[in-house]
Amino acid sequence: MLDKPAGSEQSKDLLVIPNENAIANLEEVKPFETPRAPFVFYPMTAIDVLEQDDAIEFTVPTSVEHSKRIVSDFLTALHGAGSPISSQTEDQIVSVPFDFHPQGWWASLWSDITRLHPAKTAFSFRFSDVGGKTLVAVQFRDEQQDVEPSNWMSPAQNEDAYAVAVRLWGTIGRQLNQASAYLSNRDSASAFPVWVDHHGIFAIHLGDNVSTPELESKLNAAGIYLIPNADNMLAPVPPEDVARVGDVVDFSLPIVGSEATKSLKSIRRNLDDVSWENREYAYKIMHQKAGDFLVIDVSSMASPEVVSFHLAQRFVN
Repeated sequence: MLDKPAGSEQSKDLLVIPNENAIANLEEVKPFETPRAPFVFYPMTAIDVLEQDDAIEFTVPTSVEHSKRIVSDFLTALHGAGSPISSQTEDQIVSVPFDFHPQGWWASLWSDITRLHPAKTAFSFRFSDVGGKTLVAVQFRDEQQDVEPSNWMSPAQNEDAYAVAVRLWGTIGRQLNQASAYLSNRDSASAFPVWVDHHGIFAIHLGDNVSTPELESKLNAAGIYLIPNADNMLAPVPPEDVARVGDVVDFSLPIVGSEATKSLKSIRRNLDDVSWENREYAYKIMHQKAGDFLVIDVSSMASPEVVSFHLAQRFVN
C-alpha cells in the first residue's frame, strides 16, 4: 500500500464526463422516423412519339433552336471527348459515327489485316417547326470504312440506335420540365405520368398513398396484367399468354426433298426467342417524397431502356 500524507483526502475512482449537464436525457423515448429514400425519379414534359417507316419522330413543345441545343448537349454526353457532330445546318444535325461495340486488340488487328472493319452508327436529327412546336425526326445509318454508307433508317431497326432514341426522349422530357432542375420545386407533381431516372429507366407516377385497387385499375387501363399466384409480377399480355421456360411449343422442321414442313413439339429451354410483350416482369412500388412510383424490373433484358420505354408508353396512350 501507498503511504498517504497526513490530512490527504481519500482517493475515489470516478468517471468524469465533460459537460455532463448539457447531455440530453438518454432515457427519453422518441418515435422512430423512417429515413426517407433518396430522390430517384425526375418528372418529364409530355413528348409525343410517332414511329414512321424510316424515322422516329418526337413532337417537342419548344423552339427549334432550343431543341437543337438539347440534342447537341445529348450527343456531347454520349460521345465524350471531342466533337460529336459531323455536320450541322439550320434544320439538321448529323453525328459522327458511334462505336457501341469497341473491338479488342486482336479483333482490331484482324480488321486491319483483312480490311473488313465493323460498322459504326451515325445519327441524323431533322428539325421542323410545327405550330410553335418542333418536330424532331431521328434516323440512323451504318457507316463502315471503305464502304458506301447505308440509307438513313428508323432507329427501330437497330437495338443500339433504338436505345439512343429512347434515351433522347427521356432527356428532352426531363430537361424541358423545369421542376426537375430546381430542388425547391421537387414537390410539384408533373401531370405526365412517366418519370425517368439518371440511368434512362422509366417509372410511372401513381400519386400519393396509392391503394391496391387503385393500382390494379391503373394497370388494367394500361393493358397490363397482374400474374395470379405470384408476388409482384405483371405482364403486357394475359397470364395465359406469358412465355415461360418449360412450356411445350411447336416448331416446324423442313422435310428433305420436299417443300413441306413437319410440326414437332419441343420444351422451351430459354426465353431468348421471346419478345418483350410475351414476358413477365417483377415490379415494386417505391415511395418517394413526390409520391408512389411503379417500377418495373427490366434489368434482365438485352435493351432495358427500350423495354422500359415500351412499357411506359402503355400508360401514356
